[in-house]
Amino acid sequence: MMNPHHQPLPSGHPHPSAAATAPVEMDPRVWRRLPQPLLDRVLACLPTPSFLRARAACRRFYHLIYSSPFLHSHLLLSPHLPFFAFVIPPADHLLLLDPNGHWFLLPLPIPVPAAAGGGFSAAAASAGLLAFLSGASGHKTLLLANPITRLLAAVPLGPTQRLSPTVGLAAGPTSIIAVVAGDDLVSPFAVKNISADTFVADAASVPSSGFWAPSSLLPRLSSLDPRAGMAFASGRFYCMSSSPFAVLVFDVAANVWSKVQPPMRRFLRSPALVELGGGREGSGSPRVGLVASVEKSRLSVPRSVRVWTLRGGSGQGSGGAWSEVARMPQDVHAQFAAAEGGRGFECAAHGDFVVLAPRGGPGAGPVPASVLVFDSRRDEWRWAPPCPYVGVGGVGGPGFRVLAYEPRLATPAIGLLDATTPVALHGMHG
Repeated sequence: MMNPHHQPLPSGHPHPSAAATAPVEMDPRVWRRLPQPLLDRVLACLPTPSFLRARAACRRFYHLIYSSPFLHSHLLLSPHLPFFAFVIPPADHLLLLDPNGHWFLLPLPIPVPAAAGGGFSAAAASAGLLAFLSGASGHKTLLLANPITRLLAAVPLGPTQRLSPTVGLAAGPTSIIAVVAGDDLVSPFAVKNISADTFVADAASVPSSGFWAPSSLLPRLSSLDPRAGMAFASGRFYCMSSSPFAVLVFDVAANVWSKVQPPMRRFLRSPALVELGGGREGSGSPRVGLVASVEKSRLSVPRSVRVWTLRGGSGQGSGGAWSEVARMPQDVHAQFAAAEGGRGFECAAHGDFVVLAPRGGPGAGPVPASVLVFDSRRDEWRWAPPCPYVGVGGVGGPGFRVLAYEPRLATPAIGLLDATTPVALHGMHG
């Protein structure tokens, strides 16, 4: 049954009535005579999904993906869109959702080598790259991939043997930082959260192909959940530790971990650390946010889902201060709590948008039945339309994950590693 808070947003293609309201007249006498450099610049300004549709128009457009000058222009000129990727193991595709409610299907025919113990699973995302972690215990293999161009590169084998570590990824045009933390194999039958390994690759470093920094020690009594992932802001990674809840902060430059106490830690449920944009303040700089359910029988306020941001959170002693920036309205929370059923929810943030997807119960399908989108700039909560790709690509596994992912044509940082040659480009269906 349709959730009453679902908005009448388009799914895949715009609604016909919306497209017919304002037809755009394109005079062929003008467009057919544009100089090729000017036309290429127009195409470079298109968002990635729009370009993937436009490149089917002719052979020249199709082969622009292999032009280094065009990819450079697209990286600089195309708008950065805050998409969310729903990873549904063991399906060979991603389900992408943009904040306007459009769903896309992105195939993942990535030639991942077989690995004992469950193959590879998506663990993190940053700047158009997805990180896939090997499931076999021991020295972990981390693969970075651009699913749009199908570029694939392997990070050198991790120096510490681990079982199911937590992964963080921060990539830029000329740099890659990857953190693999926790679940140290102290024996063939025992694990402890002792250390973290950091891989750094930078065009200005020697060697530019990257290196593993010396291992760093996690704070005592750390308990990491690999599904929770990490958030990155201002040169630091943030991840949750449970029992009791605490925020672990990793300063990349200092190679040191510390702890920050979360707000209302005794009453939190399903806490998730996310990287938020400037929000209504419009600062533009990313902020570390905490999204969680708050439950206490004797609270003076009703149960709710709240969003906090951390200010000055260096983790060195004082740990900064948390400020509550949003609270889910009670009518929306009633619908959300009914969909969640106490099972928790997956959460991710991208720019000014936060996505919350309740986990399914026994017998539920692999695709989330309902997805709630929070616009922090407008302080608006709205339900996304149902995913139209239910059942595509076979059944899913035990659960899904949601990652903040931006489809990009150009991901030059992957060239720092030994990347494979790109093969046939796969587009986004929707």
